Amino acid sequence: MPIELSLNQISWTDLEKHVDEGGFNKELIKKCYDFAEKAHFGQKRDSGQPYITHPAWIAKVAMQLHIGEEAVLAALLHDCVEDTDVTIDNIANEFGDEVALLVSGLTEVAKKTKGIEMNQDNIELFRRFLFSSVNDVRVLILRLIDKLHNGLTLKYISPERQLKYAKNILRVYGPVAEYVGLHFFKKMVEDIAFQVVYPKEAENLKKIIESNRKNEIKALALVNNDLVQLLKINNINEAIVEGRIKSLYSTFLKAQKKGIDRIKDRVALRILTENVADCYNILGLLHAKYKYLEDEFVDYIANPKPNGYRTIQTAIIWKDKLTVEIQIKTKEMHEFNEFGPASHIAYKLGTETTGGSRGMGWIRDLVKWQKNDKDITNYRLNVLTDCVYVFTPKGDTIQLDSKSTGLDFAYRIHTEVGDHCNGIKINGKMAKLDTELKTGDVVEVLMNKKLNVNKNWLEIAKNQWVKGHIRKITNIDEEEEN
Repeated sequence: MPIELSLNQISWTDLEKHVDEGGFNKELIKKCYDFAEKAHFGQKRDSGQPYITHPAWIAKVAMQLHIGEEAVLAALLHDCVEDTDVTIDNIANEFGDEVALLVSGLTEVAKKTKGIEMNQDNIELFRRFLFSSVNDVRVLILRLIDKLHNGLTLKYISPERQLKYAKNILRVYGPVAEYVGLHFFKKMVEDIAFQVVYPKEAENLKKIIESNRKNEIKALALVNNDLVQLLKINNINEAIVEGRIKSLYSTFLKAQKKGIDRIKDRVALRILTENVADCYNILGLLHAKYKYLEDEFVDYIANPKPNGYRTIQTAIIWKDKLTVEIQIKTKEMHEFNEFGPASHIAYKLGTETTGGSRGMGWIRDLVKWQKNDKDITNYRLNVLTDCVYVFTPKGDTIQLDSKSTGLDFAYRIHTEVGDHCNGIKINGKMAKLDTELKTGDVVEVLMNKKLNVNKNWLEIAKNQWVKGHIRKITNIDEEEEN
């Protein structure tokens, strides 16, 4: 599924081609485009382009992913509620409840994640929060397309905003892209972010790669030609051979793990076939013709990963000790692996659970979007209903059991905080201690004005982490002096 990602200023004329190719309702899409263009009239992107070019680009990509007409309409409208006078009710009246729900989901995710600072300790909780905030995978897909467009136009924003964007990609949205099976987007956004967060490492890696690039390109061309001839001679028709050199960030991660000299699969090809039988025929032909690395051979067709990822992977030895990774799979498997719910991170992390239901195994059952017997696409996410995810005033993510209250939150910060709190603010408003918390709430603990505190409590209260999550009405220093 080749995706056209041109950054040319998007107009209705540009979109129309994709509308026709996708078989969409042209009149409805045009009505929506005009609605969004009018709503954003006078607004500009940081690049200086009219703002409509941003939602139009997202809609263009959504059309090519075939995730439904409602998702295309939501892409065009996704910033209207946040940035213009348009309301969800306006959208529902004009384009229906399903589109309005998608736009509402996108608006809520943007609102809840705005300004949140993540640290190394709470990244995974933030990812869970992101998933638990939505119940339709199309919201996450459109969010990821949004992030990709922002990444491709990153040069127009300040270095500070670039760094914040890039950190969020590597910490949250890259893994999220894998969780929902969008490896195509994951590779693109992570390569962009890697060069912002690790500029020196990226530059050094580029130099190392560049020194061997001629050999890699030559190997790709020669092996590609050999494989085409091999398929032709053996009457394996309609197979496609594609060459690629792996992404910068994935190479960096593998180099960290194995060392740059042990990177065996930067030069890679994939062979896409019409059926499974051809996959095994080709594997036999390859291993008969070339030496291969036994420890690099994996058959994920005979033994699929739990998430459904399927391919045969092998690495053949080329001239001058250069190795070439080859993946053999059907065209259907490839589409599924790139754009469907396949996610090898779900498999890897799912086997490393350390805390029962609170470990990483939740990922394996998360994504449920596929066609049922009536050929109706189900985009529902199996959300995390046993937990809620709330934020402290500093932006840390806290995981609590479902139906937890403000008092439970206070005790989660610290036992002494729970013992001495006399109030809670939820999203900036006073609330009762027994108020049930919802995912996305920002919770602040209010302390008693007069406390009969002891030395131990003073030390606890002076702890920087605890101090960041409570409203310290009591003057701790004066209490200590008294």
